[in-house]
Amino acid sequence: MYLTGSKTVSMDAQGRITLPADYRDDFKQAGNKVCLILVKGALWGFTPEGHEEWVKSCFPNGFNPLSKKDKALRLALNAKTVTVDIDKAGRVALGKMPESDLAKANLGREVVVVGDADHFAVWNAEKWAEKQAELEVDLDALLDGED
Repeated sequence: MYLTGSKTVSMDAQGRITLPADYRDDFKQAGNKVCLILVKGALWGFTPEGHEEWVKSCFPNGFNPLSKKDKALRLALNAKTVTVDIDKAGRVALGKMPESDLAKANLGREVVVVGDADHFAVWNAEKWAEKQAELEVDLDALLDGED
């Protein structure tokens, strides 16, 4: 799975969005389940396997069960993740996320679903426009390896 592109979609009154068709195909192979977690102002969506790999990647030296920090981080990542089904119409119920996380994401009626390789991110449309403007300005510098 390698998700790319971005698409503006509408969130319905029940807090559901329809995933882009090409994303749905990847999640169909994962049992039509999405693991959602609030990260840096957006809701990230992983396949269950992708979420497990992402959590593991948060421990570059391996998970140390004797480390309070490692245990706390793993617990937080897993506890804040909500697994939801993709319905037959290809919709994901973002409204199943905790209200506090939805408030932090500040999602409106219009949201942007953005592919980011191993996951997608659901952004507030205005926040995404700001983020995209930053990325466009910095793209050449990022490609050149400048900080």
